[in-house]
Amino acid sequence: MRGFDFQQLRTFTVVADTGSLSAAVPLLHLSQSTISEQVRKLEERAGMPLFMRSQRGVQLTAAGGRLLEHARRLVALNETAFDELRGRSLAGELRLAITEYFRPGEVAGMLAQLRDCYPQLVLRVRMMKSADIGQAHARGDIDLGITMQVVDGEIDAGLALRREALRWLASPALLAQLPRPLPVVLLPDECLMHRLATDALRREGIAFVASHSAIGVPGLQSMLAAGLGIGCLPASAIADGVEVVGPGEGLPALPDVVFSFTPPRATDPERVEQARSILALRFGR
Repeated sequence: MRGFDFQQLRTFTVVADTGSLSAAVPLLHLSQSTISEQVRKLEERAGMPLFMRSQRGVQLTAAGGRLLEHARRLVALNETAFDELRGRSLAGELRLAITEYFRPGEVAGMLAQLRDCYPQLVLRVRMMKSADIGQAHARGDIDLGITMQVVDGEIDAGLALRREALRWLASPALLAQLPRPLPVVLLPDECLMHRLATDALRREGIAFVASHSAIGVPGLQSMLAAGLGIGCLPASAIADGVEVVGPGEGLPALPDVVFSFTPPRATDPERVEQARSILALRFGR
């Protein structure tokens, strides 16, 4: 029979998103050996390697990258068909606000996938700061939001969507000869990343200069890639042209962040809770 196994494809997408077999374990609720076996069988079925393996994890091969685009659509459509048969079809208007730090390179594709899977859903999407999302939700201006907070205690598992590490980043050229005081690329003062970076450096007594200011995550990514300074971003916001600054450079440790849904309200229509469940499945990997 031609074609692929859906469970193997789903495992493949999660491993590709997380970057390692071990990181996929809690998301798939499978043992690492089972995940490894599913990936092996998928590669055998494909007739070519889909991942390059190293001590740091896995990276997609060219073939893996091509398959990933198809796998995302196939897995999403499979899950949509399952939802439809169980009476969980998503329809109506959904006003959604997302922090721009949330998987910036992937969110457009995920929203397009959501549109394709649920053609009766009308999406009204805004990219906003987390604090503004919380306020808009409290006012009733949006139905659902995805915000980012620093992990400093227990996480509300019912609302948590995805936990990520923060990383110091710099271009390879800058990292090869990191100057002192450190040139730091920052977003505006009110931004969480701005406060985290500057507070961490001051606590460690590391001299720095705010060399450039960016507006928005894409601007920060571009300035980092251009070698204008170091900065920090969540792991899924790391773009091409930069490297993670290792512990040998003496920079302070950064906390993890958690992306979470805004809390449910008693007045929410049923489609909002349906959307929360479906988005958790689609976006939380």
